[in-house]
Formats: sequence, structure tokens, C-alpha cells
Amino acid sequence: MLRADRSGRRALIFGAAAALATPAFAQIRAGSHGSLNGIGATVPHRLYRAWADRFGPVLGHSLRYVPLGSGSGRRAAIDRLADFGGSDSEMSASQLRAANLVQVPTTSAALGFVVNLPGVDIGRLRLGRDDLLGIFTGDIRRWSDPRLRLRNPDLDLPHLAITPILRREASGSTNLAAAWLSGAAATQETGNGPLDRTPGLAVHGADGVAQSLLRLRGSIGYLEVTGARQFGLTVLDCETDAGTFVSLTQAMSVPSDDRAGMDWPLVTRSHILIPDDPAHRQNSAHVARFFRHCLLNGAEVAAAVGYLPLPQPDRVAAINALTAICECT
Repeated sequence: MLRADRSGRRALIFGAAAALATPAFAQIRAGSHGSLNGIGATVPHRLYRAWADRFGPVLGHSLRYVPLGSGSGRRAAIDRLADFGGSDSEMSASQLRAANLVQVPTTSAALGFVVNLPGVDIGRLRLGRDDLLGIFTGDIRRWSDPRLRLRNPDLDLPHLAITPILRREASGSTNLAAAWLSGAAATQETGNGPLDRTPGLAVHGADGVAQSLLRLRGSIGYLEVTGARQFGLTVLDCETDAGTFVSLTQAMSVPSDDRAGMDWPLVTRSHILIPDDPAHRQNSAHVARFFRHCLLNGAEVAAAVGYLPLPQPDRVAAINALTAICECT
């Protein structure tokens, strides 16, 4: 009965998710082994789609990945509603043991803040971490606030209400943004800190954030940078620990092989969660084989889409973990 219930829930969640997913994800080509199904973090989904397009035909697999957020990815992996889950927040060793899961990093990505402020040169707008913290906690409610004008004396900031936009569902992007705003490390899901008090608009998914930013004058939100670019949105320069500002163009000008150490303060790590039990061994082996091939051969694809490489020791460890699951040579 439990297996039937899980199968029904799996069909239901993928059926509902297909309506929410992009058309490229909703229509998946069947390979000789069928499709590999994943649910999870929105940050890596453009990369997984690019890898699926490039390597799926070679490996005889299609990949269907539905970007519903890190919380959904963890639940899907734990409840075996998908072949793998995706998360931008790490699960602890004890959580992984309890759920019989293997956690493997796949990529990194830059996160940034985006505003809709007509008439203002966004490329010159400076918002420090304290300014952003004030905005997302409701201490700064208008763009004409003296603190923002002091930071930007050469810009004519309007007397316009600020509408912060954040994710409604559990999200690794929210976790990272909250940790950075509060000066904490974003390694595991530790709550959303200052964003729990945000007097703004909560929406579903990264695409929901982007669409709300495009629609609402005076709004501000956080997005993974390739997603921001897809919607034609400009990411603000970001304050470093030294108090200087770095632009995304400067950060991404680092050669792709060296970007793991680039000077951008907001970088998130994406993981896949693979079941490690006899009932799912075959599907888990297919998932591991697919992502192992991607990590071995897909760096050029990842760089072209705008993602950041894993540091070499982490990449080697990830490949070794995947090799053990798929027993590949």
C-alpha cells in the first residue's frame, strides 16, 4: 500500500509540476532507459536542462527536472517521489543517514539583488549590506530615505515606496540571502533570519520573483544571475567584506576555470540528493551515471550558461561519490 501511495503521489506531483514548469521541462524525450525525474532547487535548473540537451542522447536518458524549490527537493528525495532531489541548502550527515540519501554537489551559481526603479541608472545605484538589511526588515520603506540618498548623492532617488519580494516556499536562495544580510554563513537550512520579518510580497519560485519585479515599480528582490539575465533584469553591484563594490561583469570576467574563487559575495552551491537503498539502486545508478558524465565533460556547457565551477577538490569528491553509486569505470 505504501508503494502504491508513493507512486500516486509521484504521478500527482509531476503532473501538477508539469503545468508550472517551462515547456522545455514539461515535454521530455523518452530515452532507452526512460526519463530520470528530479524535483528541487530553482537555481540549477537551466544548467540541468543544458546538460540534458547535450548529454541525454549520448547516455540514453532524458532528464525531467521540475524547479519547485529546495524544500520541495528535499521532501521529494526523502519520500522517494522522484529519482533525485535538488537543494541549495545542505542536509546534515545525520539527516542524510536517517533518509538513506547521498548528497553530491553539482555546481555553484551567483545570486544578486535586482530592483525596478524607472528613471534611475541601475548601474550606478549602490546599496550596501546595511541598506539592504534595512529594506528587507522594513526599517527603510522608501527609495527617498536619507540613508539611501547619502549612499547615492548623484542619483535622483524617487519618493517611491519600496516593495521587497521574496520566495514563499523553502528556498536555498532565500537562505543564502538571509545569511548574507545577517552576516552569517549559509551552509545548512537555518531559517530565514531577517527575511522572516520582511514586510513585502511573497511569491512562488524564482520566475515568480522575476515576473513580480518586472511588474511592480519600486520593487526589489534576489535572483540567481542567469535567471535575472533571462528576464532582462540587471543585478546590482554587491558590497564586499572590504566595503568596496564589485560588479557582476567584473566578477564574471575571471577565466571560467578560476571562477570558483571569484570575488562575488553571494555564491550558492547546488546539490543532488540520491536515494541509497536497494529498492532504488537501479534508478540511483542511472542518476549517478548521468551527473558523473556531466561533471567530467560538462564544464564548458556550465560556463556557457553562466554557472560557476566547483572547486577542484569538491569536484573530484563528487565524481568519486557518483562513481561509487553507479559502479562506473
